[in-house]
Amino acid sequence: MKMTLVAVLAALAVTLGVAPVAQAGPTIHVGPGTAYTPFPDVEGYCTIGAVGTDNAGRLVALTVGHCHQGAGTAVYKVGDAAKGPIGWETDVYSRNTDGTFTALDYAVIRLNPDVVVPSKYSDTTDVVVSTVGYASLSNVGCNHGATTGKNCGIIGKVDGIHLQNWAVMWQGDSGGPIVVGEKLVGLNIGMDFGTQPTTFYGAITPILADINAKGSYGAGFTLVQ
Repeated sequence: MKMTLVAVLAALAVTLGVAPVAQAGPTIHVGPGTAYTPFPDVEGYCTIGAVGTDNAGRLVALTVGHCHQGAGTAVYKVGDAAKGPIGWETDVYSRNTDGTFTALDYAVIRLNPDVVVPSKYSDTTDVVVSTVGYASLSNVGCNHGATTGKNCGIIGKVDGIHLQNWAVMWQGDSGGPIVVGEKLVGLNIGMDFGTQPTTFYGAITPILADINAKGSYGAGFTLVQ
């Protein structure tokens, strides 16, 4: 009798056109300047530089390598940790030795498309990342970090894998974008607190070339639009 009743109810549901319960869609905005952390219960965070897809169709984000904890580590958006991880760190990264600026410094995060609303827009400043390219001397480059927000300065040095200017950067800003207009030209990597403090950025084109050479997460990176 119980099985018969279940069958009848199922038939009624089909006959009456009862709609299935809708599943909640993605709700967490992630874009340039988003603060993220692998340790939601500990103070401290880093910043996402840009969001896009790779040539395998995966949703990914670019950030800085010295924030990388280990492949498979879950990361959370600061302020939205209760909603679960926005993604996971991958094994695609490179970083400087502490206190140096001699190597590429980047990491690729695999984002969770079930929860992330990917964007080229910051949700805290007017920074937009629409294209990728090179910077030139005397360009005005604006960085965006989760700690200090948007800060601009004239690019005074373009040196292979690095750019430099005199815009403010602080702890937590690492990984955020530096843009010329809406063009992503690099990622925040740190400051040299010498006699003339200088902000360092990883130039984006060598970073993307290295990611492509590894042929894994992030290869063929294309910005979300």
